[in-house]
Amino acid sequence: MSEYIIHFIHSALFFAAVTVFIRSIVFRLKLVQKGQPEKTSSLTTGIRSFILNVLFQEKLFKHPLRGIMHAFIFYGFMVYSVHTLGQMTAGNIWSLLVTAGIDPYGFRLLPEHGLNLLSEGTAALAFSFTALLLIMTFITYKMAHGGNIFQKDRSVGGQWLIISALSAEFLALFFIIFTSGELFYENIIRIFSLLVITGLAYFAFRRWILKSKELDVPSNQSAIVITLIKILMVSTLFGLAANAFIDGTSNPIDVLFINLFQLLGMEEQSSAVIIRNSAWWIHLATVYAFMIYVPTSKHAHLIFAPINFLFIKDAPRGQMPHIDLEDETSVWGAANISELSWKTLLDSLSCIECGRCTLVCPANSTGKPLNPKKIMVDIKHAMIEYAPAIMSHNEEGPAPSPVIGDTYITDEELWGCTTCMACVEACPVGNNQVDAILSMRKNLVLQESRFPSHLQNAFNNMERNSNPWGVASSTRADWCQDLDVKKMAEDSGVDILYWVGCAGAFDERNKNIARSFVKILKKANVNFAILGTEESCTGDSARRGGNEYLYQMLAGQNIELMNGYGVKKIVTTCPHCYNTLKNDYPQLGGNYEVSHHSEFIDELVKKGNLQYSSKNSVLSQKKGAYHDSCYLGRSNDIYNQPRDIVKNSMQSASEPVDSGSNSLCCGAGGSQMWMEEKFEKVNIKRTGQLLATGADVIATACPFCNIMISDGVKASEKSESVKVMDIAEIVAEGLES
Repeated sequence: MSEYIIHFIHSALFFAAVTVFIRSIVFRLKLVQKGQPEKTSSLTTGIRSFILNVLFQEKLFKHPLRGIMHAFIFYGFMVYSVHTLGQMTAGNIWSLLVTAGIDPYGFRLLPEHGLNLLSEGTAALAFSFTALLLIMTFITYKMAHGGNIFQKDRSVGGQWLIISALSAEFLALFFIIFTSGELFYENIIRIFSLLVITGLAYFAFRRWILKSKELDVPSNQSAIVITLIKILMVSTLFGLAANAFIDGTSNPIDVLFINLFQLLGMEEQSSAVIIRNSAWWIHLATVYAFMIYVPTSKHAHLIFAPINFLFIKDAPRGQMPHIDLEDETSVWGAANISELSWKTLLDSLSCIECGRCTLVCPANSTGKPLNPKKIMVDIKHAMIEYAPAIMSHNEEGPAPSPVIGDTYITDEELWGCTTCMACVEACPVGNNQVDAILSMRKNLVLQESRFPSHLQNAFNNMERNSNPWGVASSTRADWCQDLDVKKMAEDSGVDILYWVGCAGAFDERNKNIARSFVKILKKANVNFAILGTEESCTGDSARRGGNEYLYQMLAGQNIELMNGYGVKKIVTTCPHCYNTLKNDYPQLGGNYEVSHHSEFIDELVKKGNLQYSSKNSVLSQKKGAYHDSCYLGRSNDIYNQPRDIVKNSMQSASEPVDSGSNSLCCGAGGSQMWMEEKFEKVNIKRTGQLLATGADVIATACPFCNIMISDGVKASEKSESVKVMDIAEIVAEGLES
């Protein structure tokens, strides 16, 4: 009779845990479905993202040590799957096993000798070789910068080739683990148990001993989950050691625990049986507690992050979601949870609250209220708080679920963002914090008319004069009066339209950059023209500032004009214009081949159409440092071309503390160029990093960056010894020499 009672008790625990687990997940996914529609990835992109970021933990390896420790835990769970499933199965067929004369505590899903393909020793060698091969393949992939799906010069075919190789090695590894017999599998279990405990100890050390800056909020949830996982590992090690004592077998890891048991008084097999059986129940009880607790905690990322990567956005990172302003059902920004996109709501559930986004945020690091982690966490908490209202809402308009306000996200937080994408780059679970921020900004501008007064000036200038500087549009072509530059109105049959941008046309410092680029184009015999006074602002600052209506007005004018001229190819010296023309304009019917001038110059040089030398130039004796533009780098994955120009033109090129995909923003993006900055200035912090390299010349590839870094150099009283130059100026000086 006792076996039936045990059978009932386990089955009750099992079904209770599974029911709570599934209901918790389904409930949250139903909330996600209440979000606004948003297009995500194609199936192939989603699968590629899932394989790289879930199976191979790619984004986590941005910080190698943390990535390794997390991999210990993740792969430990994967290895444990058959072991735990075997225990669950035994519990659910307990009475049947007893009737058949099988000890449920000794039940295993895997056959004792596996498929008899490999001996235990051969399996160990095969496992070690395959694991090493997998590691080497992954390292090769990372060294080749293979991971970022947004890099536009990357071969998708080549990516699938390396993914196929990694996947084959991964499957071979687990085939060896699961088919080489129970003894071999249990040895792997022992090893991974210790690796998981090592990973847990490392993360506990970072949180409670080192007190890492990004882990700024005390977390009882982390303590609970770490404790549960440790109990899982230790109970398994205890159970395996006790079983080894019963069977009279030996294993170095088991011996350590058997010695411990004997020190505590275990001498007879009967005592070992009690330990084994107790460990069995403790393990399963912990698994069920884990299943009940995790979906409702921040560690729900274990469930939702893989889904998030599967539905990653296929669009370029720099592209904003489109709003059809003619559609009466369109949502003009988000003030409520139900007005955010379903993908943003899924992002919030995926957030692990690790703080990596906050650590790299330029606004947060200079004392501003914005905390990207808090944005995600606030959305998640608000979604759960307002769940009843969201789920029961059947009327027109949004479900009452306010997320903007003192309770959750304040206006000041939203206006602190520079849209630099550092948080998106850093996030290990594929979240896009910037999309959420910009969606709420749209609401503040379009629905509430609540935004910084300085931004109002920029909006007015763009509307009246087609540029945020507020200079008369009739003077837009004055910068090139003496350069004999063709206008599209005079000759539209050119190969290239040079999009000058507002900075190149109206800012005194950037006029010289535009003139330098014209000299390069003429030297390379490029058949080009400009729009001149017909050109309007692309609308980048309007759109990132939340004024979608003004953006679409400006963009519509430009697209109509360029389509009328039959424009096919565009080159621009401004990454903000580049990003808008390339990634945003196609949403409104503006489809062009767009190049940044760093790419264009690089292509001219490689084709032999442009030859320049810095050997006789003053710059050849100078030390340089390149500052990455956020809209060029993280938003569009252009890093090497401008760097190559600096390296080829100067005596040496140094990298600042933060560079490449980790570069610190200049502080002007996201319409910050037109707003008054409080607290420490981002450009001053960034300039300090660049000056610390000892460079004589700081190279930029963006007009906003050039302005901000120039101001930073001036504020540091280094203007006499350090020059700030755009790459076009650097190349133009090489042409003259």
